[in-house]
Amino acid sequence: MFRSNFLGRIIVIIIMASFISGCSLTYTVKDPVISSIDYGKKDLTPITLNIIDMRAGDDLAFTVARLGPSGDVTKFPITLKNMENPIDYFAQNLEKELKSRTIPVKCVVGKTATNELTLEIIRYQIINRRATGFSPWEAMHIFSGNIIKDGKKTPIKAFFYGGKTPVWSMNELEEPCFNIPISIIIKDVASKINRVVFNYTAPDEKIDRLTTEINSEIGKTVEGPFWKVLELGYTNNHKALDPLKRYSQQGEEFFRSCALSSIGTLGVEDQLEFLKQRYNGAMGSFNDRYMAVKAIGDLGTIEALKFINAIKKDSAYIKEAGLKYCVDLYAP
Repeated sequence: MFRSNFLGRIIVIIIMASFISGCSLTYTVKDPVISSIDYGKKDLTPITLNIIDMRAGDDLAFTVARLGPSGDVTKFPITLKNMENPIDYFAQNLEKELKSRTIPVKCVVGKTATNELTLEIIRYQIINRRATGFSPWEAMHIFSGNIIKDGKKTPIKAFFYGGKTPVWSMNELEEPCFNIPISIIIKDVASKINRVVFNYTAPDEKIDRLTTEINSEIGKTVEGPFWKVLELGYTNNHKALDPLKRYSQQGEEFFRSCALSSIGTLGVEDQLEFLKQRYNGAMGSFNDRYMAVKAIGDLGTIEALKFINAIKKDSAYIKEAGLKYCVDLYAP
């Protein structure tokens, strides 16, 4: 035990020293793959979405690293190629995602016009955490903003957790901790904007096709067909709820957590008890627990927010970074 702890401390010291001495992590961010959701609306009048960057203080940093058992901020650069300006990247890909769903939105960064649709971005950030050289690298992707339509302001929040213990190279983090969650956050925000502003739904036939494809692909890969499970949430069609509840209880952990996230994206308010069961019954699964909390936060009801606020009294809230950041995002 002593030898293991000693080696762990040595590895942490080496990692921290390498970062402090000027090393950095560099990843290439890919453009998100456009989802296959089509709300089927034709001849819609194009609309402008003003995106206002309202980030301030510590939230101006897009990537933050916390290294070591204490969780202190260790300042070392994480370079994300193709995403040097995260707000511009977000706006460009949000526009692509909405247009692919037949919502003709033009996203304009920085323009202010009270008579037009507006998205205020209060926080858009990736918190990176690693306790020791043997621990997983954790990436908490956080979005918080407000959609303003006709003078009414509605909160838009999104959270996703990615984790990976690199074995051979830090390059192993690129997909699970950066590319995949970055894409998911944009798609989730697009879905919530649709639900709040337009409330378009994909047809029942799309649910049937997706579930048939998912059922045929489960078990063929480690992660499972998680993109298609996420798309069930993007449909904004409550027919997707029953298959999502099944998928949240089968398959690999990441697959299940995507199903839980999608239940939140659908926003079916009477699912609080089911989601609480998934949170309480998944004590050994970080992804399941965190995304169950995310889904509960998406419900946004008084009872849902009470449950999230109560988690602050749990010792896990202090010990687990993924849980803390998710709770803090949604807690009143």
